[in-house]
Amino acid sequence: MTGVATKQRAAPHPLRAPTDPSRGAGLIRRDGLVAALDRGALGKVTVISAPPGSGKTSLLRAWAERASADRRVGFVSVPPDQQDARQFWLAALAAIGQADTSGESPLRSVEPALDGDLLADMVLAELDGASHDVVLVIDDLHELRSTEAVSQLERLLNLLPRSAHVVLSSRRDPPVRLHHLRLAGEVTDVRAGDLRFTISETGQLLAAAGITLSDTGTAALYERTEGWAAGLRLAVISLNGHPDPDGFVDAFSGTDRAIGEYLMAEMLERQPFEVQQMLLRTSVADQLNGELADLLAGRTGCEQMLLALEDANAFVISVDARRTRFRYHQLLSDFLRLELRRTLAPEVPELHRKAAGWLADHGEVVDAIRHTLA
Repeated sequence: MTGVATKQRAAPHPLRAPTDPSRGAGLIRRDGLVAALDRGALGKVTVISAPPGSGKTSLLRAWAERASADRRVGFVSVPPDQQDARQFWLAALAAIGQADTSGESPLRSVEPALDGDLLADMVLAELDGASHDVVLVIDDLHELRSTEAVSQLERLLNLLPRSAHVVLSSRRDPPVRLHHLRLAGEVTDVRAGDLRFTISETGQLLAAAGITLSDTGTAALYERTEGWAAGLRLAVISLNGHPDPDGFVDAFSGTDRAIGEYLMAEMLERQPFEVQQMLLRTSVADQLNGELADLLAGRTGCEQMLLALEDANAFVISVDARRTRFRYHQLLSDFLRLELRRTLAPEVPELHRKAAGWLADHGEVVDAIRHTLA
């Protein structure tokens, strides 16, 4: 593990093909979410904030395909670790040029000496001067590391003309301040809970893939994935042609190889080493707070780590209104426990003893007994 738009209708601009398995979520219609984006476009900003593999890009693709003669959609896909504000705004200008083909590409008038501030002003001018409404989608915003570009983006959002709308899609809440726009009713939020598949949609996804599963099996798959699009899609891939679909679901968990590879690459390896270690050691508990996490991890400051992970949509979920108790997504918990046995096996009995003692001291007898037996 390492430390971790024109008077003549233009064709819809294609989204970058996603690299995650949630792409399969596009097999079924999610009209409620598409309608939510339609409503959001009446304001200035839509924020889509959800974990990796939640189907953000698939949703945006489905919505973009409904672009009309009066509204064009341009896309900016932020590359990994983008630290150059100038390159970010050049990509935004290119996206607007593809969305609005009524005139000359705005990139033709860009001089090499123009900095990020002037390019951001050009983007604003292009949005204001478009011959129709333009939606600028900024995908993978969490990859934008330039504080200069973030500041310029914040200013642009507050100055957007009524004919423009911006969609910010990210794995975590954007670092831009949107409080004034929120108070004015100009911001629409689409969160992880909104993107989570329902049990009915889970059944539709299975049916679209030609998989026959009992109602009990469908319910179990939904429960174990918690409606997470990538988890469902990976399960569907494995179920394709499986001789015993219900038996597969009975054994399906975060220890599945495909699930584990995805969580390792998209979640665990992206964390600093100390966060990785905290996640592994605390995974023995079904729920925990900062005090128990500190005990299990053998360090202080775990509550701050857990809060940061929850803010980052990193499969950490608070279970109380005060955000003092946490749990891990079921598939992540399964995966972490497997990695704990693989990498820190000698520590596992002592971790259970520590958890049992703490839980007993705090009156949680049933869980204490479970850890003692473990």
